[in-house]
Amino acid sequence: MWRLALLLACLAGLARAEGPPAELCSKGIDAPERCIRMDPAHFATDLCAQIEADARHHGLPPGFLARLLWQESRFDPNVVSPMRARGIAQFIDSTARLRELEDPFNPAEAVARSAEYLGEMTRRYGSLGLAAIGYNGGERRAEGWKAGTGGLARETRAYVSIITGHSAEAWRDEPPDEVSYALDGDTPFQEACVTMAAKRRVTPLGPPPSRVSAWGAQIAFGTSRSAARAAWGRLPASCRRAAPEDRLDYVPVRRRGPGDRVYMMVRVGADSRVEATGLCRTISRAGCPCRAFRN
Repeated sequence: MWRLALLLACLAGLARAEGPPAELCSKGIDAPERCIRMDPAHFATDLCAQIEADARHHGLPPGFLARLLWQESRFDPNVVSPMRARGIAQFIDSTARLRELEDPFNPAEAVARSAEYLGEMTRRYGSLGLAAIGYNGGERRAEGWKAGTGGLARETRAYVSIITGHSAEAWRDEPPDEVSYALDGDTPFQEACVTMAAKRRVTPLGPPPSRVSAWGAQIAFGTSRSAARAAWGRLPASCRRAAPEDRLDYVPVRRRGPGDRVYMMVRVGADSRVEATGLCRTISRAGCPCRAFRN
C-alpha cells in the first residue's frame, strides 16, 4: 500500500489550492449515486472506486470494466472520437439516448451507464467476451456472431482480445471457464487502477458539443464528416436552400454487413417525425430525394 500512498501524495501536489474541487455525480437510478471529483488530486481515486463499485453491482469483474474503459478512452472524460463517440465510455448520441445518458462528458454517469449496459449484455449473451463485442460492434453484430450468421470487423476482434485475453472465436465456440482481469498481477484493484489512471492524458475541454435533433430529413451521406459535407455541397442550389447548412446534423450510422463501416449521414434537424416528413416534402419538391429518420 505504500506505493498507492506515494502516488496519491504526488497527485495531491497537482491539485488547485483555490476553492473546493468541482464534482460530477451519477443519477443513482439503478445503482447508488456516486460522485467523481474532477481535480487532479482526486479524479483517479474516485473514478477507480466507482468502476469497482458499479462493476460489482452489475455482476462484472472490476478489472474487465476498467480494461474496457481504458481501451475506449484511456480514462479521458473529455475525449471525442472521429465518429463522435464521446467521453470516458465513448457513447455515440444514439446509444446515449437509448441508455438515458444525458451528458457523456460526466464520467460518473457514463461509467454507471456503461456498467449497466455491459451487465445486461453479459446476461443476455452469456459471456463477457460477447458483451465486449456488443459494446464495440453493436448488439446485432454480437447476436450474429453468437449465432454463426455474421462476421466481425478487425477492430472488434482486436478489441475483444486486448480486453479479455481471448479471441472472439474462443468466446463464441468454447468460452473460457476462468479469466483473470487483474490489472497488474497481484496488486489490489484500487492501487493498480489508480496507477493506470495516472498515465492518462486529458483532452482540454472545448466548446459544448452540438446537439443532434431528435429527427432528421436525410439528404446526403459520406464516409466521413468532410465527405458528407462535400456531398451536401454537390446538391443543386435549390435543394441546399431547402436544406440550409446551419440546420444540418451529421449522424454516424453503422452499415451492417461485410466491412461493417460507419457512414456519416447528413440530415436536416427536426423535432418530430411530422416536421422531418414536411422538410422532406419541401426538399423533394426542390428536386432531391429525401427520407425522414429518427436520429
